[in-house]
Amino acid sequence: MRFESLIFQLLVGLSTAMLYWIVSVGLTFTFGVTRVLNFAHGSFYMLGAYFTLALHSLTGNFVLSVVGASLLVGTVGVLCERGLIRFSYLLPVPFQLVLTFGLVLVFEDVVRFFWGTVPKMMPSLGIGTVKMMGRRFPLFSFYLIAIGCLIGFFLYLLINRTKWGMMIRAMISDYELATATGINPEVLYATAFFLGSFLAGLGGALSLPISAASPGMGEHIIIYSFIVTVMGGLGNIKGAFVSSLIIGVAEGIGALYFADLTMAIPYLVLAAILVVKPEGIFGEV
Repeated sequence: MRFESLIFQLLVGLSTAMLYWIVSVGLTFTFGVTRVLNFAHGSFYMLGAYFTLALHSLTGNFVLSVVGASLLVGTVGVLCERGLIRFSYLLPVPFQLVLTFGLVLVFEDVVRFFWGTVPKMMPSLGIGTVKMMGRRFPLFSFYLIAIGCLIGFFLYLLINRTKWGMMIRAMISDYELATATGINPEVLYATAFFLGSFLAGLGGALSLPISAASPGMGEHIIIYSFIVTVMGGLGNIKGAFVSSLIIGVAEGIGALYFADLTMAIPYLVLAAILVVKPEGIFGEV
């Protein structure tokens, strides 16, 4: 029975890891391209959840609502980048953090104004559960695992098999040489911010079947996203995937054996990794 519980918690950890991955890869990718640590990334996650609720109340279609909300959040991300964040690219990191933290406060007040402070739940989607190891396991968690893997494959193709990805890699590798060949960094920064914000919004939308939307939900996820980003290596997408798996599985299994330490597990894992590899598992890009 102990082995069955271990397998069950492993699956729980994998589904949690995929949610961390979907959100944190957006932060990791944005930093890799723009070198901005965007504190407002958690707010985009929050907006993804609330936009999904709003669209679902209009359409009644969860998939359509998720896609629409993610696109809206991507658009908000581009507007923030073009209107504010692009002016901070040459400023020291503390100025960037203060600017993006200010956006966090603005977006939280916007959410409170339009949706109030009471947490809101997504209506039941009727997805159901499957019996495993003597327990009921949500089918949506399997969907979450599959979506996370598909996003990883999509990003691999996007970055390694497209002209846009080639330009991104060239600019990250040698900014001056890339711009000298005619690559427009402004366009790449804006599109990179759209993709990163889109993924944050997607993560917020996909969190709704398993948790409520609330004005402070972005604060929790941004901490975990920073843990994943730092642990994997700043700007390293492969590192974000591996560190998400490590954190999610450690939480899932840790809840079985060390229930009282569940909240501390991500920080303990981060500390252990950084002691061995201060630059992160795969190093900074």
